Amino acid sequence: MDHDGQCLMEIDDFADVSGKLWASLWPVESQFLVSASLHQAAEGKVARFSADCPTAKGTMKSWEVAVTPIRNAEGEIIALQSLSQDVTRRERDRRETAIVSRELSHRIKNLFAVVDSLIHLSGRTDASSRPFVDGLRERLKGLGRAIAYIHPMDDEDVASAPRTLKGLIAALVAPYEAAGAHISVAGDDADVSQSAVTSVAMVLNELATNAVKYGALRDGNGTLSIRLARRSSTITLEWVEHGLDLSSGTAKPGFGTSLLDRTVKYQLGGAIERDWASDGLTVRLEIPLKRLADA
Repeated sequence: MDHDGQCLMEIDDFADVSGKLWASLWPVESQFLVSASLHQAAEGKVARFSADCPTAKGTMKSWEVAVTPIRNAEGEIIALQSLSQDVTRRERDRRETAIVSRELSHRIKNLFAVVDSLIHLSGRTDASSRPFVDGLRERLKGLGRAIAYIHPMDDEDVASAPRTLKGLIAALVAPYEAAGAHISVAGDDADVSQSAVTSVAMVLNELATNAVKYGALRDGNGTLSIRLARRSSTITLEWVEHGLDLSSGTAKPGFGTSLLDRTVKYQLGGAIERDWASDGLTVRLEIPLKRLADA
């Protein structure tokens, strides 16, 4: 252990730990991770794991660890090297943010329930408004499902379904379908990581918002077709609007367009193209599968 490592682990005298099994310095619940990383590195692979472990003076810290095999000139493994990074502050911030986000999501869910109850009670006093009330409640439920898919509000939401691109699209377009929009989704699917969900949802929401304001979702006359095609390392999403005059002459790029382009390029590492026609618009997104799964 080098000097910096001893400082991070608050070890005043290395003789206190010299000769001890490395796994024995970790809490019991993490020792299997340590042992597994040693076996993996001994087989010639780089092993990584994350775990909490107290210092020699009892200060609990979070660590990211990489165990790497060291080889001689003949390629034989002669030693194993462990590199440990103190990520305590980052993990503390992440956990605190998760708690706040969970509380906010819980309050949003309660707010949806209150609004739904008010709409339901209002509809009971006027039978003629029931069709409108029922439709509005269904749209509200669709919006709630979309929000829950992006930011799970409780354990039921977390366990409800795996996060895939098709699942995310279905959740986001559900409120528009409930309102009578003509939308179809077809093609391949791909997993979407928790960290990538927000970026993808932002892109799709911006496209949908523009379609509601100017395009195929503005009234019941337009159609929206979403096609997905998966290749070896990328997935292409084609957002195709038909049925309205969406010529480039009526389009005015603004903040939303800039936000959309930057999100696709920098957050998802992808590319975006627009093809204006006399009766519609095609937006083509190409996103690396790795960024979609790891972003």
